[in-house]
Amino acid sequence: MSVRLNTSAIAGSSSTVTRALARLSGSSYGAALRWSARLLVAASWISGAVFATYIIAFFGGVILAEAGDRWNESLPDLYDGGALFSTAAIGAHFMAGGVLLLLGPVQLIGSVRRSVPALHRWLGRIYVISAGLAGLGGLGFILGRGTIGGPLMDTGFGIYGALMMLCAVMAYARARGGNYDQHRAWAVRLFALTVGSWLYRMEYGAWFLVSGGFGIGAGFTGWFDAIMMFCFYVPNLIVAELFIRTRRRGFGTVASFGAVTVLLAASAFIIFATWSFTARSWGPRLVSGITEMSL
Repeated sequence: MSVRLNTSAIAGSSSTVTRALARLSGSSYGAALRWSARLLVAASWISGAVFATYIIAFFGGVILAEAGDRWNESLPDLYDGGALFSTAAIGAHFMAGGVLLLLGPVQLIGSVRRSVPALHRWLGRIYVISAGLAGLGGLGFILGRGTIGGPLMDTGFGIYGALMMLCAVMAYARARGGNYDQHRAWAVRLFALTVGSWLYRMEYGAWFLVSGGFGIGAGFTGWFDAIMMFCFYVPNLIVAELFIRTRRRGFGTVASFGAVTVLLAASAFIIFATWSFTARSWGPRLVSGITEMSL
């Protein structure tokens, strides 16, 4: 009897320990998911803020200094003084995009949403309007002049702009309907798309660094160029879906570990690419835009 009692006690104790370890493991992975997600948001915000400051200071500064042709230092054939509509459209795209990069991470901070809901709502309205302007501006430029990559790039970028406007409408509609879980999910997807033009440059830079430009052709005619025209924002959306799902319960250990790995890898890439682009391109042009404006 005593042996059976002791065996039963040991089995019960073992079961208790197992459950406790499972809870501890789940708690550890939950904390890792939260912190890796926060790191990604922080890295994205800092990098996006640097890029947005560069966009506003350089593109806005040279326009105010009546030196708009310097836009073409960033992208060939971007500025055309004789094409007022397309130039104004791409200018609106840039300025609205800068607002999106600065405001997006603020909207994702839970403490801001809970503590100052009125601020969150008003910034959300500004964000949705800016997303619409950015999308319409980009589409207006495509319709007015077309991209440097021709019809294929026109199509890929046009789809991107349409998706961004769709996410903006869905995020606003879900908020108005009181479905806040879906609102947050669409808002995260919208943010993932709005950082697309910024990450597009980073992804090109990383590929050039790794491959030496393999697959990149003159006038964006290479096979890598063709893939990027349609897929440059797909990794963003994949990370966004992982970010959305980290909020859900029942995330398994293997899936949690995979999600943490992807989020940390994305953060590391953004940090490295931001430092590289700021040192080589964004920083010097930012300073030159401010200097041009002050002359």
